[in-house]
Amino acid sequence: MTIDTQAVRKAILTPVVITSLIVGLLVGVITFGIVLRPDVTSMGNSQYNRPYPMPHQYWATTDEFYMFASGGQQGGFYVYGIPSMKYLSEIPIFATDQAWGWTPENPEVRNMFTNPWTGEIVERGDTHHPSMSRTDGVYDGRWIFINDKMYGRVARVGLDTFRADEVVWMPNITGGVHGFSVGPNTELAVLNIEHEQVPDQVIQEHLGIEVDRINGPYVAGFNGIAIDGLPGGDGTMEVAWQVWGPWHHDMARIGWGVSDGWIINTSYNSERALSAVPMFGREYDYLYFWNIASIEKAIADGKYVTTEQAPDVAVISWKDVEVYMTKIPLNPHGLDISPTGKYILTSGKATTLIVAVDMDMVLEAIESSDFQGEELEVPILTTDSVRAASMDLGLGPTHIEFDNNGFAYVGFFVDSDAKTVPLGGPYIEKHGMEPWKVVDVLPAHYSIGHISIPGGDSAQPYGKYFIAMNKLAKDTFLPHGPLITESHELFSIDEQPAVLIDQMALGPETHYSQGIPVSMITPNVRGVYTLPAETEPPRVEYDYENQVTDVYMDVVRSWFTPDMFTVPQGWQVNIHMTSQEQAMDITHGLAVDNYNVNTSIDPGEIKTIEFIADKDGVHWFYCMWFCSELHMEMRGRMIVIPQDEWNAEYEWSPS
Repeated sequence: MTIDTQAVRKAILTPVVITSLIVGLLVGVITFGIVLRPDVTSMGNSQYNRPYPMPHQYWATTDEFYMFASGGQQGGFYVYGIPSMKYLSEIPIFATDQAWGWTPENPEVRNMFTNPWTGEIVERGDTHHPSMSRTDGVYDGRWIFINDKMYGRVARVGLDTFRADEVVWMPNITGGVHGFSVGPNTELAVLNIEHEQVPDQVIQEHLGIEVDRINGPYVAGFNGIAIDGLPGGDGTMEVAWQVWGPWHHDMARIGWGVSDGWIINTSYNSERALSAVPMFGREYDYLYFWNIASIEKAIADGKYVTTEQAPDVAVISWKDVEVYMTKIPLNPHGLDISPTGKYILTSGKATTLIVAVDMDMVLEAIESSDFQGEELEVPILTTDSVRAASMDLGLGPTHIEFDNNGFAYVGFFVDSDAKTVPLGGPYIEKHGMEPWKVVDVLPAHYSIGHISIPGGDSAQPYGKYFIAMNKLAKDTFLPHGPLITESHELFSIDEQPAVLIDQMALGPETHYSQGIPVSMITPNVRGVYTLPAETEPPRVEYDYENQVTDVYMDVVRSWFTPDMFTVPQGWQVNIHMTSQEQAMDITHGLAVDNYNVNTSIDPGEIKTIEFIADKDGVHWFYCMWFCSELHMEMRGRMIVIPQDEWNAEYEWSPS
C-alpha cells in the first residue's frame, strides 16, 4: 500500500489542531448530551437474555471467560466473568486489603511490600498492565503478571489461588515501571522505566552522559526480567539486565511469530522535554526495535556495568546493542502486535492517526540498511519502507486489540467509540474485505481509555467479545458523589455490526484487562488448601531470650483453640493459625480489637501473623467473616500483662 506521507504530515497536529482537540475533548466530556448515544432498542430474543427466575449455578455454567482488570489506585486486580459481567473477586497486590487478608502483619505479604534496599514497607500501588503467561505466544493459564507504575515492582499471581505469589523490585530507579509485557514462552518480561531518571554515577559514566539534576535532560530505559516459565518452571522472577538510553519509553511489547526476538517500544517524548507543552515540539515520535540477542551478546562480551545497589544486574548502554527506530504519529500510546506477529499498530493520541508497521518490511529494511538518517547513534528506518498503512480514523486514539477473524479494534478517548478495521496481508483471505478501512463503530459511554478482547494481545485471540473500559461513566449509573465509577461495556463482535450486551460499574481505575477462557482456569482453581497429614498441636510457647510469644492456633467453626492466651507487654506475638476447615467457601478471619490486626484464613490454609503486644489489658479477638450460625460466639482473649507484673504463673496452660 502506497503511503501519502505529505497527507500524513498535514494530519500531524499543529497548535491550532491541538487547541481544537482540547476544545472538543472538553465539550464532549463536560456536556452530557453532546456525546452521541446509540438508539435504545430491545434485545428481543438475544442469546444474552437472562432467564427468570434465575436457575442455580446459571452464572457458573454460562460464563465463558474470566476478565482480570488492573485496579490502578486499588493496587491489584478486579476479576469478573464474561458475558455475565458479574464481579467475582479482587486480587490485592501492592496495597493492603483487610477484606482479603492482605495486610503486613502477615510476614509473606510484608515481605512483598518491603523495599529491599531501604526496608520501607510500601502499602500503596498503581497497577497498570497485566500480562498472561504464555506458551508459543498463546495463554497457558498458569500465572498473570502486573506492574506497579508508582514503584518499580512487578508481581506474579497464581491462577490457582488468585493471590500474588511473588513481587520483584527493579534496582537503580526511583520511580515506577510501565508498558509491561511477557514474552511468548514466559522466559522473559520487559518493562519500561516510567519516568526519566538521574541514575547512579556509574550508569552516567557508562552511558557517556552527564545528567544535570535541575535541567536534565534525564535518561531512562527498560528492564529485562528472567522468568522460570518454561514447562515445569515455577515462575520465579529475577531482574536480569537494564538497557539505558536517552529516551523515556511508554508502551512495550516482546514480539512473537514474525517479530520473535525483538523488543518493541515507543516514546511520546522523543523531544526529551521536561514539561507537557514542549513534548509536542516535533511532528513525530519514535517506535523502537531492540534485538534481544544483541542484549545477551553485550552481556556475554562484558559490555556492561553494575551498581553497588544491584551487583548482579547488568546495566547496558543503548549504544552497545542493536536498535532501530522509525517515525510514528505524535505522542503515541497504543502499541499492539497482530496475532502472527506481522503488524505492529500504534496510535498518536495527539493526532487522529494510527499506523501499521509491517515487521517483514522492518526486517528487509534492516537487511538492506534502508535508513533515513540517525539520531543519537540509532538508525532511523525509512518511513515508507516499513509502513503497511496509515489510517486517519478519529480523535484521541489509544489502544488496539485483535480478534480471531483478522480485525483490529481501536479505542478513541475523545470520540468515545471504538472502530473496527480489517487487517491487510494474509488476513484478507480470512475476512475478504478491503484492509485498513473502518467497517464498524462501537459507541461507548464515555471516553475509552483501554480496550480488551480475550486473547487479543496474543498469538491466538479467542474473539467473540469486546470490552470498552471507559474512563468516564457520567450519567450511566445512579449518582454516587463527585468521584464517579468507571464503566466497562461488553459487546458481542461475533455479529456485524457489533451489539452492546451489558454495562458494568467498576471501581477505580482500570488501565488494561485480559480475558482467558474459563476452561483454562477452573480445573486448577483451589477450593480448599490440602492440609498436611499432621498439623501443629494448639499451644503457647514463651521465648524469654527473644521476648516472643508463639501461639499455635486451630481455627474451625465456631471457635479458636486456644481461645485465650497471655503475653508480657512489649513482646512480639506470632499467631500460627491452621484452618481445619475442608469445606469450600468457609473462610475465617482473626481481628484483634484495639490492635491494627485483621486477617483472613481460607479453608485448609496455614498462616502466620506477627505484631507487637504494646497495649496492656484484655483484648478480644474474633472471626470477622460470617462463617456459621455461631459466628458471633467465635472469639477469644489476648491478655497483655505489664512487664513489671509478669511472672511465669501468668503463662498460658491448656487446663
